[in-house]
Amino acid sequence: MALTLTPQGLRARLAITDRQDANHLRSETLVHLVRHGRRTGDQGLISLVLPVLLARCEAILIVKVPDGQLPEAATVREDILGEFSELFASDGTGKDPDELDFYECKFNRAFRFFRIDVVRRETGRLKHVAQIPEPDEDGEPEPHDEVFARVSEAFRSPAMQDGDVFRSELHDALLELPPDERDAVILVHALGYQEESDDPGEETAATRCDCTGRTTRNRLTRAATKLARFKEDL
Repeated sequence: MALTLTPQGLRARLAITDRQDANHLRSETLVHLVRHGRRTGDQGLISLVLPVLLARCEAILIVKVPDGQLPEAATVREDILGEFSELFASDGTGKDPDELDFYECKFNRAFRFFRIDVVRRETGRLKHVAQIPEPDEDGEPEPHDEVFARVSEAFRSPAMQDGDVFRSELHDALLELPPDERDAVILVHALGYQEESDDPGEETAATRCDCTGRTTRNRLTRAATKLARFKEDL
């Protein structure tokens, strides 16, 4: 049993990253060890095991919540890790004292559900109803407005069979944009932030990107040029 290992033996086992190795310690086991350490006051055990468990979680999050998927993806990853760590601090107390039991049985599945809940909550916090731009004086939308209307639609509409390919191509195209342009597109045309506001207290795309409204509009214009091929699908 892992609990019978010496600190040196445990350290050696924790260093094994090959999951096919017979001596590899599963994440379920690490959860059990951290919980045991907390219940018995064994801070040394916690200090050995918890950083390894969190490093595994971080590796998962880098893949599942990558930069470019969400504005401030790095912050979301930090929030997930922080809230996951808090589960150990509250273990055995509160409304769900046995919440970590699931992690001892099916860690990957439990952490997946936990991750999705935090991402959905963060998305809900950021999301506003995106407004499709008004037509110009001639009654025709500007070309870049048409592109961004489609971008907004792709982010907000339920997935349909004939839209899957478009969404996949759009996702790839967005990832190819420079980070500043990609963030501007997602903030304004997917999450519904205003480009800027006369209200200094209002959170806008400009304030989130720490730039001026003019800079935000310039980034959107450059991005529209690069996404212009999607206008053909309108």
